[in-house]
Amino acid sequence: MTIRLAIRTTARISFVLFLCAFLADALFRLWPAAATLWLKANRGRFTLGLAASHTLHLGFILALVAALGREHLLNELGWGVLTAFTTGLLFIYALAASVLLHHHKVWLTSPGFEAFAQYFLITLFAFAFALSGLTRPLFYAPFVLAAIGALGLRITAAIRSRKIAVLTATAR
Repeated sequence: MTIRLAIRTTARISFVLFLCAFLADALFRLWPAAATLWLKANRGRFTLGLAASHTLHLGFILALVAALGREHLLNELGWGVLTAFTTGLLFIYALAASVLLHHHKVWLTSPGFEAFAQYFLITLFAFAFALSGLTRPLFYAPFVLAAIGALGLRITAAIRSRKIAVLTATAR
């Protein structure tokens, strides 16, 4: 297995784990069932799995840097991709820390921070897959569509929850 294949594989695994964490609550709100309850109950485990998978992803990237040289990889990727990846990795680790610190009142465990980090990451995944899709559009289109669909599903669940809250409040 080449290093580049390992990088692509761990990125896709990370994306699936992230989707499970990102959509867990929304799926349960839209379709309360045993499967979506299980997904919601294990959301933290999916987040920790994402952090582990992306740590492997980082390790393979560092192996590629060691093999090709820093300048070669920077010329290939550019500072924008490097900055986006680094920022995304920090958000992934912050979300993992929030899972581990969920009983403590720290800013990492606030719902606002979690939502911001998750929306940032879904956007980052969508752009990364879209950029990869420039060279292999048929292969990466499902990943881009999954990211966009996940965004739509989560927004739909939020709007529906707000409508239900308003209806419940006015019925009292």
